[in-house]
Amino acid sequence: MPDSTTTSRPPARPWGARFVRQEWFLGVGGASALTFLLVGDALLADLSQPLWLLLMFGWLFVAILGCALAVVRHADELAEHLGEPFGTLILTLSVTAIEAVSISFVMIHGGEPTLVRDTIFAVLMLILNGLIGLSLLLGGWQHREQSYNCQGANAYLGVIIPLAMMSLILPDYTITTPGPTLSFTQESVLALLSLGLYGAFLVIQTGRHRGFFTAEPAEEAANSEAQA
Repeated sequence: MPDSTTTSRPPARPWGARFVRQEWFLGVGGASALTFLLVGDALLADLSQPLWLLLMFGWLFVAILGCALAVVRHADELAEHLGEPFGTLILTLSVTAIEAVSISFVMIHGGEPTLVRDTIFAVLMLILNGLIGLSLLLGGWQHREQSYNCQGANAYLGVIIPLAMMSLILPDYTITTPGPTLSFTQESVLALLSLGLYGAFLVIQTGRHRGFFTAEPAEEAANSEAQA
């Protein structure tokens, strides 16, 4: 006789049903992109009416924000699957790709020439001051005392500070072209320097110094101190 204590498991959902349930917003983003591709000029032709302007803004805002969050969710799942430091690298590249696509889209449609510089400066200010400060505040509130990987932080700052200075401060001191701009040769050299600097950072992050970007050394030190 079968054991009466065993409980029957609910049947597993088909793969297609699970995909639709988890990725339903993909259809919303695709439908929004297709709609504005086909009839976007007509929809955005007359934005003088406040209600219509609010409707279009809300539609685009929700679609862009939902798709961005979906990208970050997938990147976070890959990061947990691959572990450090590749997980952090995937998250960084995902967020950077979203920002680059957004800025490029605005520039293609007649944005201000200084939009890229102002956006990058705003991102640096938000991350280095806002997000890091908020993380330290909430972490201290929750855990009282925290341990930090200073080697990994120094490596990140060693890349961010030169890149920020070359792209945001250097154009103010060049005289080849009028105004805070760079010539084509200067832009090419700056692009090569940036790629080389970030490439060296990736070698450090994923190579022999990958321990700088994981929490294992700090955890091992804490365990050894506790055992002592």
